[in-house]
Amino acid sequence: MAEDKKPSGSRPKKEEPKVEEVVIGSAMPVQVVSAVKEVKATLLRAFTGTRKDTKKFLQEVLIYVALNPKVFPDDRSKKLFLLSYMTDGLGEFWKNDKTDLLLAFDPEAEKVTWSEFLDDFRTSFEPLDPALKAQLELKDLRMKERADEYMYQFTYLAKQTGYNDTTQIVAFKRGLPRSLALKIMTRPEGAPTTIKDWMNAAILFDESYKQALEYGKTWDDEHGGKKTQRNF
Repeated sequence: MAEDKKPSGSRPKKEEPKVEEVVIGSAMPVQVVSAVKEVKATLLRAFTGTRKDTKKFLQEVLIYVALNPKVFPDDRSKKLFLLSYMTDGLGEFWKNDKTDLLLAFDPEAEKVTWSEFLDDFRTSFEPLDPALKAQLELKDLRMKERADEYMYQFTYLAKQTGYNDTTQIVAFKRGLPRSLALKIMTRPEGAPTTIKDWMNAAILFDESYKQALEYGKTWDDEHGGKKTQRNF
């Protein structure tokens, strides 16, 4: 049998990018062209409408969308992505209303920009009084293992409270271990007068204490165990 000959000058056909169906979020299938590589980021946790989780959830959504601009080329895809992670609770009622309109290509829903959509989300789920919420969280905040970690947590909340320097010092001091607070208050140069100096002093004393403990362990190892030593 004679072999089929290709017409002279013929060109090989270009392969089109494969289209795959993937699931974004909990249950919403979308088509993504495989040629577009998705940047892997921490997967979002489902949002149930709890106000205390709103800010963190929204931040995770914005980071994921910012890392994958080609995956979310328009406002509609961004909205559906956010909605796909809203499950159960109060969040599901809000989700169902928005999703039905978007899937039906409702003209009014399509007019809403991504920015306007986010504002609507914040109004619906963020705490009514963020400053009061931060104040309550700051009241319960306590230093655990490290002074620098406590400082980062304190600073994050303090910025939202509206507290002045004096009030911040009272709150910061309350969250310190008793021994560390007394150490700072009785230092030779006197107690700090600004919140920044209080934070720096707390970190300095905490680090010095941890270094002393580490040196003590090293000394014991090098000298064959603990021995009675003179006190200086």
